[in-house]
Amino acid sequence: MSTAAGRLGRAGPPRGLDVGPQRPRSTRRPYLDNLKVVLVAGVILGHACITYGDLGSWAYHEPSTSEAFNLGAAVIVSLGSLFAMGTFFLVAGLLTPGPVLRKGPWAFLRDRALRLGIPFAAYLLLMYPLVNWLGGREHSLGWYLREQRDRLDPGPLWFVGVLFLFSAAYAVWRAMTPTPRATGPVGGTFLMWLVVAIAAGTFVVRLWYPIDSFQPFAAHLWQWPQCLGLFVLGVRAAEHGGLEPVRVRIRRVGGWSALAATAVVLAALATAASVDPFAGGTTWKAMLTAACEGAIAVGLSVWLMGTFQRHFDHAGRLATALGRAAFGAYVLQAPVLVTIAVLASRVPATPEVRFLVVAPAAIAGSFGLAWVLTQLPGVRWLL
Repeated sequence: MSTAAGRLGRAGPPRGLDVGPQRPRSTRRPYLDNLKVVLVAGVILGHACITYGDLGSWAYHEPSTSEAFNLGAAVIVSLGSLFAMGTFFLVAGLLTPGPVLRKGPWAFLRDRALRLGIPFAAYLLLMYPLVNWLGGREHSLGWYLREQRDRLDPGPLWFVGVLFLFSAAYAVWRAMTPTPRATGPVGGTFLMWLVVAIAAGTFVVRLWYPIDSFQPFAAHLWQWPQCLGLFVLGVRAAEHGGLEPVRVRIRRVGGWSALAATAVVLAALATAASVDPFAGGTTWKAMLTAACEGAIAVGLSVWLMGTFQRHFDHAGRLATALGRAAFGAYVLQAPVLVTIAVLASRVPATPEVRFLVVAPAAIAGSFGLAWVLTQLPGVRWLL
């Protein structure tokens, strides 16, 4: 998710590496900054929905008894899981080949190990047990630290751990094959096959790892086909072009395809007595979910990129500051959200009312704290 990545050295790419339209090295991509801000805010909103809705797992729960609110929260979280994390990986993939080319694979790998590994280790060893203690306080902090040795749960930073694995694999691949095979830019045919690959991979993986199943390091294996597919899409687009800019026809087809798949999923959920068959297995509902996830993950991610390129490619002072703080806000969201929710629990109000206050406060607090920390010389390079 590095916002400084993706710029090529002045000497240009080696022969055979088509990186598409090049930008000056010091130029940011404002549309990507703005997209990341929206995605991170959406993730915080989703965790606020889990906090007050009767669904999912999170460090602090205060579930509503309102069926309407719980249904709305479930729709937000469920639909978000079909594309949001994959879009993060698309952005990360788009910003990966440039630094690998500029720094070299091993220097890139060392930098990623520090920038991603330090927050991941901090969450794994201390931060997430502390967040669980703040949210539960049923036991001592020492008890939560000991439990963490068995669970190995980094909370929302599972994304950071998986991103490091994908980035490391790409760096090693480029060390072995420095010159990519010449191919054309990303087009409609490639995107269609990517939809099929993500759908098939998702169905197969969820035979063993259904949605919301637990693995060490909270690896979210049931989302890996989506995440890996879109990371590969970002890498290929960075090396060969095709998404900067997203062509109008591809943007429109992607948007309509994602909308149609979303309607199908919602219709199936609305007529189902239980959501369990959608989570994985050999049921037709699991197959339908996987197929729709492929269409939504690819179509909506590409549509978002094209839309932000067309309408949100501006770099005002506030937009730049928020974009610079986006990764830090993602890292800090858990302690900020849980702390605000625990404090709000003392105010006499229904969970629905608290949600309306806590969700925007957590978004603002996460970005605000991240911005402050990015002004500190010793922390700026990390967040």
